[in-house]
Amino acid sequence: MHPVALDRISIGGEGQVRILPDDKEDMWAIYNVLRVGDEVQTVTVRKVNASKDPSSKDQVRKRFRLNITVEKIEYEPSDGEIRVKGRTTDEEIAEIPTGSYQSFSLQPGSDFKLYKERWDAMDFGYLQTIGNPDAKAEVGAVAMQEGLANICLITENMTVVKRRIEVVLPRKKRGDNSGYEKGVKKFYAQVYEAMIRLLDMEKLKAIIIASPGFVARNFMDYTFQRAVDDNDKIITKNKAKFLVAHASTGHVHALNEILKDPGLQKQLSNTKYGKEVATLDKFFKSLNDDDMRAWYGPKHVAAAVEQGAVSDLLIADKLFRSDDVNTRRRYIDMVENVKNLGGEALILSSMHETGEQLNQITGIACILKYPMPELDDIEDDDSDEE
Repeated sequence: MHPVALDRISIGGEGQVRILPDDKEDMWAIYNVLRVGDEVQTVTVRKVNASKDPSSKDQVRKRFRLNITVEKIEYEPSDGEIRVKGRTTDEEIAEIPTGSYQSFSLQPGSDFKLYKERWDAMDFGYLQTIGNPDAKAEVGAVAMQEGLANICLITENMTVVKRRIEVVLPRKKRGDNSGYEKGVKKFYAQVYEAMIRLLDMEKLKAIIIASPGFVARNFMDYTFQRAVDDNDKIITKNKAKFLVAHASTGHVHALNEILKDPGLQKQLSNTKYGKEVATLDKFFKSLNDDDMRAWYGPKHVAAAVEQGAVSDLLIADKLFRSDDVNTRRRYIDMVENVKNLGGEALILSSMHETGEQLNQITGIACILKYPMPELDDIEDDDSDEE
């Protein structure tokens, strides 16, 4: 059973759905669906007077099923918690006056109900990913250097550091490297054991091992030999998914640098994030070449979409979180128009570096099918029109 009953609502219609999020990825999807004016219902605990005497200071904790009309939304990515604030709409709870301000947290593992006056196509897209593992994990990655490793999971919407391993390796000594070599082997063993525990080799489309120098290659050799020694059939079976890449550092930010490699992009072309990195890289190259086929900013992009000239549309997810219905619909219409004419429309997550880069240039950009120098006549303030 899907954790969201999509058959109870329709695009363009009103209605309520029950949502049961599993993890941080689900919470990110919910954050992109929630907007001011929506109604949220959940079970929460409040302290209330133990007696009907208003002068009594004795309080007890009591569970209530509260409905609030959302006025403020706060999201904490580190723990995947969304805090909503608003006024209650309940008329039958004596202890909590109707219209009083209340706030509560939405967290993984706790269900709630969400009502909207109008559900749109973007809402449906995000709801379909909730509770769907295939729409989440795409690529596993180990960014490493001597003594440092970051084991990461690159999902459709974010890069999650599952484990950071940092050890001090013994120094190399002239004529005797035995201490150093033992330290390296122990380091590789820690990384290997964490990697097989934290990354699902069967579900992932690729596992990237990246580092400066030969660290990644040496760790890869260690991994395959260790799999043989331990008779680990999962590693052996998925050997073809492992890719070695060069990185300038073992820190997490190196992943974006790695994914710009043309050879790696080809191997990751079946993943959403891999496609995003490749398309954004193509956009910046075209912009740098000044061939009049790369444009950014709401007005320039809107004009190109109107002319049916867009081959690749890039939109940051933050633009769809607008509380203004017309602004949100405008961007949704752009996405639909580009797709209907055979173009590609990618929504970049601000939890990935690609989304952050796009946000730095207004959050919307495009690559055209042909040059349009006339777009240069459009004056654009290079900001969202909210």
